[in-house]
Amino acid sequence: MPREKWLVDPAELDEFQRGIRELSIEDSYIVKGCAGSGKTILALYRANDIRIEAIAKGETPSFTMVVYTKALQSFIRSGIRELGIGPRQVIYSDQWDGNQVDHLIIDEAQDFKKEDIDGFNAARIRSIMLYGDSQQQIYNDRLSTEEIAKQLGLVEKELFKNYRLPKLIASFAAHLGNDKDLEKKCVKTGTNKPRLKKFNSWQEELNYIIGEIRTRNYTDVAILLPFNDVPAAPYNNFHRNIQTVKEYYDSIGVSLEYKFNETMDLNFDSELPKVMTYHSSKGLQFETIFIPFCDFPGHDRWFVSKYRNPLYVALTRSYRNLYLTYSERLTPFFRGIPPTKYE
Repeated sequence: MPREKWLVDPAELDEFQRGIRELSIEDSYIVKGCAGSGKTILALYRANDIRIEAIAKGETPSFTMVVYTKALQSFIRSGIRELGIGPRQVIYSDQWDGNQVDHLIIDEAQDFKKEDIDGFNAARIRSIMLYGDSQQQIYNDRLSTEEIAKQLGLVEKELFKNYRLPKLIASFAAHLGNDKDLEKKCVKTGTNKPRLKKFNSWQEELNYIIGEIRTRNYTDVAILLPFNDVPAAPYNNFHRNIQTVKEYYDSIGVSLEYKFNETMDLNFDSELPKVMTYHSSKGLQFETIFIPFCDFPGHDRWFVSKYRNPLYVALTRSYRNLYLTYSERLTPFFRGIPPTKYE
């Protein structure tokens, strides 16, 4: 259960966020901002402003907000209810049917394919508003926010502050991303550096995670992994997947919630830890993030191209605590990070 309210009150928006919210709903833009800068919040407020304006004119609101993942759709459900937005007006990518609508709002725009972006633009009747961050792009064949702006002929607006990530964690995460100013953008200093611990086996890693959750009474937790199930060779001897984690925790009687391939039993109002891939964590935030099995290869060209950015996304989900564990040889992704950046 979230301990930190993510849908901030409009009065708490900063000057850049207010400026974007005050843009006419008839105009189209692309808004870029780092992790934790409030893009999803602004997307929801735009949806709500469209709804309120239509009702005031005696019209039926005609808008759709598209988020990239099913997990994010579930995560923001409380905000949708709070604002009075119809749940069917906020969908995830696989639910998009291409039907025309007055206003389209696209979150995590950098992860949609070029043809998806073209389809969204063709379907909007009056306006399209896109929100994204090229630093969090999880697929290499997608457009950056700058390329999307050029493709659609849109003006870019930018958010400059990170309200989620503590500086102590951003200082570590920045080594995997290209945003070298990430730490400077963070508003919170934080109290804990990322904790990096080595164990004798992957089972010990998982036991440690549950022990920390219980001992410290963590109730807003995610455990993030690179794979859903056993990956193809040469990585199929790794235990770094949700399938293995679920089987292990089931065997010792530990109850968790999982986003596993097409199955999702995540309830963001519950206090049970959530287990999902780096990819599925996009747009989400938790008090405490555990990333086990940080001994996967970082030298393999395919692995670097496919998992460096998703790992960066995973590292930037926490608003308080970040735990990293491994039991073999520490991933090269982390080896260049100064020891002063973690405990």
